[in-house]
Amino acid sequence: MRGRSFAGCLGLMVLVPFAAAGCSQVVSGTAAPDPVVAKIPRMTPDQIPNVLLTTAEMNPLVSSSTLTQKFENTSPTTPNFTYDQPTCGPMVYTGDSDTYGDQWNGYRLRSYREPGDNYDHAIFQTVTTFANFLVAEDLVAKYRDILAQCQNKDILNTPKDPKDGNPSTLHITQVAHNSDPSADSVDWTTGATGDTWVCSDTMRTEGNVVIEVSSCANSDARTAAVIADRIAAKIQQQS
Repeated sequence: MRGRSFAGCLGLMVLVPFAAAGCSQVVSGTAAPDPVVAKIPRMTPDQIPNVLLTTAEMNPLVSSSTLTQKFENTSPTTPNFTYDQPTCGPMVYTGDSDTYGDQWNGYRLRSYREPGDNYDHAIFQTVTTFANFLVAEDLVAKYRDILAQCQNKDILNTPKDPKDGNPSTLHITQVAHNSDPSADSVDWTTGATGDTWVCSDTMRTEGNVVIEVSSCANSDARTAAVIADRIAAKIQQQS
């Protein structure tokens, strides 16, 4: 395949002793939430289907007209490939369970492509919810660290089952987030040297949500960031 701790503030009694003339005082008050944190979008697992892009929304973004849903996962998965540099596996496999860990509380990966075997696009859009935005940001930071180790490297990936195809070597290239420069994101491309089939890849946060997108086509169209940012906009509308 493909070849992000906030706790709600509670009313609080603050006890402040004053050692003056043998007396003490109690000051009461209510803790106010940080206004910046209060504006951060929050989404529940049941809202995930509402923010995934439909084929009608996706088609114009990738210059297609016949995308259909290929499959859908409701949890991260273990790669059905082995890698000569295992650390770099998450760069070439969407929703790697080992890297995502178990702190997520909602997950959906939906794959689109044109019908038949000679398709022009393969798109993997993933939306994952976490308890709070700090955990979501930690996941993006983990992928950023992995990319720092793997960029400009060639990764040999071999199917565990020979029926799934032949080994291939993919080159990892770090790129800029070309759609929303303010996004907390990590972005890269994967593609075989001399091959026109290129996947643009993005992982970004939107509140307590991590969005991961891989958008592959016979050109380096860099559409993953655009797709991810459209999903982020839908999350903002949900909140």
